[in-house]
Amino acid sequence: MISLVVEQPMEFIMMQLNPSVSSSIPSEQPMEEKAITYMDFVLFKAAADGDVEAFSDCQVALDCLVDGSQNTVLHIYSRTGGRLVVKNVRAFPCFQKRVFEGEFSINFVEQLVDKCPSLLLQRNANWEIPLHIAARHGHSGIVKVLIERANVVLHEDPERGLVATGARQMLRMRDEEENTAFHLAARYGHLDVLRLLAKEDPDFAFFANTSGETPLYLAAEGGYHGMVTEMLDNCKSTVYGGPHGRTALHAAVLAGDEKTVRKLIEAKMQLTKQTDDNGRTPLHYAAHFSKRSIAKVLLEKDASAAYISDKERGMSALHMAAWQGEQGIMEEIISNCPGCCGMVDKRGWNFLHFAVVAVSPKKLKRFLVDNKINDFTNRNLFHEKDVNGYTPIHISLTGPARQLLGWFSFSSFLLDRELQVRGWKSEQYFAQMTRKKQDIRQLLNDIGDNAEVEGLRVHPNFREKVKDEDDVSFIEYVEKTRETHLLVATLVATVTFAAAFTVPGGYKSDEQGDATLSRDPAFKAFIITNTLAFVSSLLAVLLHFLLVCLHWSLVNLRFQVIGLAEILTFSAMIAMVIAFSTGSYSVLQSSMGFAIATCSLGLTFIPGFSEDFL
Repeated sequence: MISLVVEQPMEFIMMQLNPSVSSSIPSEQPMEEKAITYMDFVLFKAAADGDVEAFSDCQVALDCLVDGSQNTVLHIYSRTGGRLVVKNVRAFPCFQKRVFEGEFSINFVEQLVDKCPSLLLQRNANWEIPLHIAARHGHSGIVKVLIERANVVLHEDPERGLVATGARQMLRMRDEEENTAFHLAARYGHLDVLRLLAKEDPDFAFFANTSGETPLYLAAEGGYHGMVTEMLDNCKSTVYGGPHGRTALHAAVLAGDEKTVRKLIEAKMQLTKQTDDNGRTPLHYAAHFSKRSIAKVLLEKDASAAYISDKERGMSALHMAAWQGEQGIMEEIISNCPGCCGMVDKRGWNFLHFAVVAVSPKKLKRFLVDNKINDFTNRNLFHEKDVNGYTPIHISLTGPARQLLGWFSFSSFLLDRELQVRGWKSEQYFAQMTRKKQDIRQLLNDIGDNAEVEGLRVHPNFREKVKDEDDVSFIEYVEKTRETHLLVATLVATVTFAAAFTVPGGYKSDEQGDATLSRDPAFKAFIITNTLAFVSSLLAVLLHFLLVCLHWSLVNLRFQVIGLAEILTFSAMIAMVIAFSTGSYSVLQSSMGFAIATCSLGLTFIPGFSEDFL
């Protein structure tokens, strides 16, 4: 043991018990010297194991016997929970595993406290008393004994100032971070300890520590539903606040604990609309972190929270659901608050500006149709401009998901009606579109790089960098697309032309020019559909040929012709598939099962094509 001499105030115990006492003590208070002894390995091991005999003959006062962090014997025992005992636990019918458990000794704690009552309130270097240590490590047995002995000993020692409410004062003592035993039990999820503390001091006011965290907030943040329920049901004074202006409901949403969310809303409905320092409600976080079930609960209890925008970007919960591509949460919000569809953020974006980037066009179309967003009143959302004049259509053409939505024509995507009304020439129009394209790409990249909420970034589509080879002029892009469609139409016309002269089943040998299966209904269907495919594809080729002669100044007419050629090409492809199926059926009728199987497999192209196109 190593002995040192340090100075301690005479009112040390009273200051430990009640920090307010320190304000009445003059700064010139004379200090008394106190001998401190640092325990050696033997005493430290005895303190950890709860060996009371090692301290029976100790000549040093127990409140002066500490380790390097000023932990007393009671601090050390409160941390370890007693001697580790090896127990064999059956893990399988034929196997056992060894488990180390602490063997708690009530007698050790009682004798220490009886011998030196000041140990109950003595602080270590972090201003923690033994109750803090026991609560942090979840040793409910030690907590119970400390409370019981405090209620007895503190009343029996009035000369030391250990009076008044006994254990309640011990429960309310704070460490250097302003944590009480309630805070530590809640942070580490020790329900049994919290129950003991709440039973002893149900009137305790849940003040915040230096980080702004209350015990209720810590329990909600950790997802400890039982602890939240315990505090709400058994404590009279409950504070819901947390750091950065958040509440316990914010914490429960971030933890993804639906049961705790329901419990907190039942206790205090106003929490659903309470915002943090950034102006975000719990619904904002449920939308951003893709917690649909929790968002549904919040909206069912109070749907008005969907109309609240945050301070940083002016975004509603619907915006945040859209920029994460969360169709389910968007559906919940729109079904409960259809009026929030038209809300815009500080840059003038409605939720579709984000959705066309984060959601694939096929899924977005299905979502909008199912939720009736494409009706007369809401369809204009696609044409609403932001502060820079960009509509969701502009964003969709420039972002990673550059595809066409089924119910819009090709021209409605590409034409800027305002420029046409002003009578701008096509060269000026396309130069303007190229500049818009570059500006929108930069805007999307900025959103992807800077938009982050609590460490979770937005949908990866916002962070997808556009490749240099894709940065071609608008006219070049349209021309390449037209050439591809022309090639497809030409191939269909060639195949169907050849099929018309090499009919299924061949020709009769005795009658010149007569097809063998000419009287078969399936063969007749083959001839009709093959002819339709040939004529449609040939008309599409003709329209593409006429486009070469059509000047770019007639922009609207060009895109109408392109759209018509596409419809004819798609129709020719469907007719060609039907012709193939009916022709195969006509020549395989002798084996009816094989014929039906072949025809069915061929016709599977049509629903697959419709799904991809629509």
